[in-house]
Amino acid sequence: MDDIKKKILISLFIVFMIFPIYVYAAKAVATKPVLSDEAQMCLGCHSNKDMSRALENKEILSLYVNSDTFVNSIHNAISCAGCHMDISMENHPQVKKIKSKKEYTANASKTCSMCHTDDQLRKNPVHSALISNAACVQCHGFHSIKGVAAQKAGLGQTQYCLSCHKSQISMPLKNGESLSVFVDESSLRNSAHGKLECTKCHSNFSKTQHPVRTFNSIQDYFIGGMELCKKCHSETYIKYQDSIHYTMLKSGNPKAPTCTNCHGVAHATTRTKTDKTLGLTSCNKCHEDMKASYEASIHYKERIKGNEKAPICSSCHNAHNIESTKMTTKIKEGCFKCHKDMEKVHSRWLKNPPITLSSFAGAHFDVVSCAACHSPDAKRGIYLSLYDRKTGNPLPEEELLKLLETDSNGLMGKIDTNGDGSIDAKELWNLFQQLYKKGITTIFLGKMDVSTAAGAHQIAGKANAVKGCENCHRPDTKLFKDVFIVVKKAEGKSTILNAKREVLNSVFSIAPVSKFYALGSTNIKLFDILFIVALIGGIAVPIGHASLRIITSPIRSLRRMGKGGKK
Repeated sequence: MDDIKKKILISLFIVFMIFPIYVYAAKAVATKPVLSDEAQMCLGCHSNKDMSRALENKEILSLYVNSDTFVNSIHNAISCAGCHMDISMENHPQVKKIKSKKEYTANASKTCSMCHTDDQLRKNPVHSALISNAACVQCHGFHSIKGVAAQKAGLGQTQYCLSCHKSQISMPLKNGESLSVFVDESSLRNSAHGKLECTKCHSNFSKTQHPVRTFNSIQDYFIGGMELCKKCHSETYIKYQDSIHYTMLKSGNPKAPTCTNCHGVAHATTRTKTDKTLGLTSCNKCHEDMKASYEASIHYKERIKGNEKAPICSSCHNAHNIESTKMTTKIKEGCFKCHKDMEKVHSRWLKNPPITLSSFAGAHFDVVSCAACHSPDAKRGIYLSLYDRKTGNPLPEEELLKLLETDSNGLMGKIDTNGDGSIDAKELWNLFQQLYKKGITTIFLGKMDVSTAAGAHQIAGKANAVKGCENCHRPDTKLFKDVFIVVKKAEGKSTILNAKREVLNSVFSIAPVSKFYALGSTNIKLFDILFIVALIGGIAVPIGHASLRIITSPIRSLRRMGKGGKK
């Protein structure tokens, strides 16, 4: 009897131990998604990864369906014919005319609207904006669709954002342009911003809020993005504000470079420390016409030899505080980054004995660009830039036009009163005087420079550089033949007006061009005459005085002896 009780107790124990496992397994089997007979029949062909068809525009459309992702999708419970209502076993496979993938995805979205009404979808303003321009399948896929809540549950901030932005979606802009808001995850992870969460820059966005924004154009969007860059790169932004690019931006120039124009979108921005070509490739986007002249220079030749320190655009022009070369001598600072102690080096030959100080060479650097000597084949000129003496800044063309009561087309005619197409010394003085009467004291700061940007880039070896005082310091020098008046526009570019050679040598230029003087080539003739007269006078007076004393010496001797003459 005891044995029977023991057996019963053991049996009950085993049953109680196994029963929960059995129930769990039964539930798992019951809840495990299974494919319908129809789906299994369709997948008999569509599970082939190589199954595809060519569309009318020659695109290839894949017809493969992954059975594992489909069986776990939210649409598994719907039969294939529930969406593909135009297909049945009586007429399949049929040859449907499909022009392109775009047409195919658009038609697929229409199928979605049979269950998901517009009113339902437009409750979320972001979703409402998206469905006007993007097909449903661009975000949700075809046969692997999951519920949004299940899809985003437990995701980190960046991954949450990527759940939508990893798709090829775009945003319509007011001018008709379409801005892609697609983010390539691989590029993002490998970018300079790869370790940042999305909300670090997009602080107005989160899992709970996604404001709908509108922009006039892609460039308008890029300009707005600069405010995001400024949060971390404030010092760089301050430098940018001193650049010709920012001046163009303030004037409303639609082609003014922004952070994104040079560095690319923030989601794929490369690290400047690793990408040493950024200061060249980004500049070429706008300055492609300068590429050939740079490639003709000694700098590029050094670069292709493997010299990583060979200068690129940003080496000379700076990366952010870029200035108009015609309006500044700061470009030489770019040269001095690599070429150290240039005043001492140049003073070996650029001197005027007994003056041998390095500052003598430095005085030349203030008014002569490096390229003027080191681009031997370039055409050169003297550029007289109009400045306001009080502010020390260029007098903007827009202000000059108001003062002269004219427009940009009439500026030359307003200054060139004789209409010969070139400003002479008297006309320059009249301009100076007109502005002075209206409370603006001006000065024309002179600089010798090459005439074209291409010429500035064609830097040769130092053995071919222009040397010798006689090249500049003589009356008939060719280097001073072409003279120009430069007026800076608010957008950063310059208006260049032709001037006569005489403006460098006239008495009328003493006040307007007082800070530009080259001994032997910009001498003022009147002063030369006065100097000669003074020199002759200075010599004649002592000679005349000595001669007179010699001639009158006998008379003076007689007077001293009391003979002849009056006592």
